Amino acid sequence: MASLQVTDLSKSYSEKPAISNLQFTIPKNRITGLLGPNGAGKTTTLKILTGFIQPDQGSVIYDGVSLGSNPEFVKSKLGYLPESSPIYPDMTVNEYLDFIGQARGMEPKQLHKRKKEVLELCDLSSQIFSLSGILSKGTRQRLSLASALLHDPDWIVLDEPSSGLDPIQISHFREILRNLGKNKIVLLSTHILSEVEETCDHALILHKGNLIADLPVSEFKKSDSVILTAKTDTAELEKIFQNKDLKILSTHPKGEFTEFQLASSNLKPEEIFEIVRTSSFPILEYKISKKSLESVFQALVSE
Repeated sequence: MASLQVTDLSKSYSEKPAISNLQFTIPKNRITGLLGPNGAGKTTTLKILTGFIQPDQGSVIYDGVSLGSNPEFVKSKLGYLPESSPIYPDMTVNEYLDFIGQARGMEPKQLHKRKKEVLELCDLSSQIFSLSGILSKGTRQRLSLASALLHDPDWIVLDEPSSGLDPIQISHFREILRNLGKNKIVLLSTHILSEVEETCDHALILHKGNLIADLPVSEFKKSDSVILTAKTDTAELEKIFQNKDLKILSTHPKGEFTEFQLASSNLKPEEIFEIVRTSSFPILEYKISKKSLESVFQALVSE
């Protein structure tokens, strides 16, 4: 099965590291989200993966072929949607897709077939004779996506693809993305964490040029913490959980009571409750705090 393999990827600008020793694999049939705060190295990583710049060291290998040694082959299999897509405003939608197909060297019959498919896929059939320059931002974004998919690429890189789309278009885009993820390698870079939760199977998180997380999206939601609001202190709470695997993640005074955030790798929330229920201190509230990708992301990048 084809995959995209990144090994020891590093790049510096004026001796300042942008990314350092990145290493990950993106298999076929998986949608992977690339996340990170501004300055984390996402743009540099995307530019290297798509062949716009060369790394200082490391390799990018698609299906056993190195991007460095055979860029023409690897790029021929790539569909790339940049954050700001250069669309010629004086071309119609039809003319622009013809131009992209011819630049890709597609045969006329293949181009005609794929053009019809991507126009339908991206809901552009009714706009085929419209000038690109008068299209709304969201429609231009869908045209950019259509052009990236025109040659039926095996691996796809999307940079902020839902930018400018309205809620209905975003829903449609996510449906397109899920269908693409069934048989292609898909890498999605976005600042919208809910988009990753809704569409991605896996997440890569960059921070200060380093890869700090490489996990399935479902893993980020494991080990839910609990919130206990009780009239007690940290020492007494630690005492009743002595010799048990429990961590006090945070404490917040609330008048006579204190709010504790607790987590355990082997105690279930109901087991934690049974222990505190039999204690001598008053309990005001006990609830499960569900993790989200956003909360985990913020915790990781603040370390």
